[in-house]
Amino acid sequence: IADSIAAQVMGYLKKNKNAVRVDALGSLRRQVSTIGDIDITVATNKPKDVVDYFLKYPHQKLVEQGPSGATLLLTNGRQVDLRVQKPQSYGAMLQYFTGGKNHNIKLREFALDKGLSLSEHGIKTVKTGKMKEVSTEEAFYKELGLSYIPPELREDKGEIEASRSGNLPELVQIPDIKGDLHVHSDYNLEPSHDLGVDSVADLFTKAKELGYEYIGFADHNPSIANHSENRIIEIMKRRKAYYEQHKSSRVHYVLLCEVDILPDGKLALPKEAFSYVDAVIVSIHSAFNQNRKTVTDRIIRALENHPKVRIFGHPTGRLLVGREGVDADWEKVFAVCKKRDIALEINAHPNRLDLPDSLIFDAVKYGLKFCINTDTHEISGMDYMRYGVSVARRGWAKKSDIVNTLGYNNFKEWLL
Repeated sequence: IADSIAAQVMGYLKKNKNAVRVDALGSLRRQVSTIGDIDITVATNKPKDVVDYFLKYPHQKLVEQGPSGATLLLTNGRQVDLRVQKPQSYGAMLQYFTGGKNHNIKLREFALDKGLSLSEHGIKTVKTGKMKEVSTEEAFYKELGLSYIPPELREDKGEIEASRSGNLPELVQIPDIKGDLHVHSDYNLEPSHDLGVDSVADLFTKAKELGYEYIGFADHNPSIANHSENRIIEIMKRRKAYYEQHKSSRVHYVLLCEVDILPDGKLALPKEAFSYVDAVIVSIHSAFNQNRKTVTDRIIRALENHPKVRIFGHPTGRLLVGREGVDADWEKVFAVCKKRDIALEINAHPNRLDLPDSLIFDAVKYGLKFCINTDTHEISGMDYMRYGVSVARRGWAKKSDIVNTLGYNNFKEWLL
């Protein structure tokens, strides 16, 4: 994962006494779902010292070197570009090379209308040629008469206009999250898909370490290929008793189930089995290539199947490496979610990041609710929450848009 590689390089650079500040640039700083080269910048009064220090980082090839930066090809095959800038102009450097391209084009046009020219060195008055250095991005945007625009929003989706009018959203942040509602434990309910690998007790402990008020256990439904309806009902009944016996005094739990949306839109859980869960997450795990009408009708049928359908899991079904998402009519899906107050999951697993930020942006305008979950099958995966929060922020989602920013009592009131 690009951000873990970048974190290692940045951690190394921060050890240099002449590095005043170290930041990521480009798509990584904007938290785009897929990252190419890794771009890093350092504020320093001794650029040669910092560049020379960077060149000692383990690598297989020196691609390029100059007085204000260098490019290395690391042993893992990733290319890392370093740029250095004096602290007085660092804000301009940070803004300029963070992008995105369309944001910067629009910002330059906005500045030119004010008689200003923008570069990585600062803000120049066109008429006089005088350059104003800015040490922070906050100061950079302020010089243009704008409030600070978070990197995740810099994609020319109206953020400059919103900044100018004071209408930028107050984006959700990691500390706002009160619980993870899509966690798979090692409890064996003979599921349709893979089990988790960690115990309920260990997952409760991890949730407490993360400061959560609650956790949602959402094991896959029992396999309908291998069990009769009566057997599934019995398994779900036994599962409910198990979780009740193993509950924690430190963290609340919500008993969910991730239920397959079958190709015809039916759910892979008998109606009677819903008595043994608080709510369900419904997800597509098969037949991804249906045409738009078929898959849209399928999703809508599933969402309208039962009052306990409360979350639509990884809605497009995409995998960032290996699979396109379903081709649904999302406006029709959103309308049903709005009517039934069903939350769209923002699945934080790095290989999913689903709902994508472009659809989150549309759904926010539609007034929908979201639930950011990790879909973890092992304890370490609960740390993926930050990726889901980044995707939500890129989609302009506020704390109030996310149901799992609610405290436990308010969340349960929404859920039930």
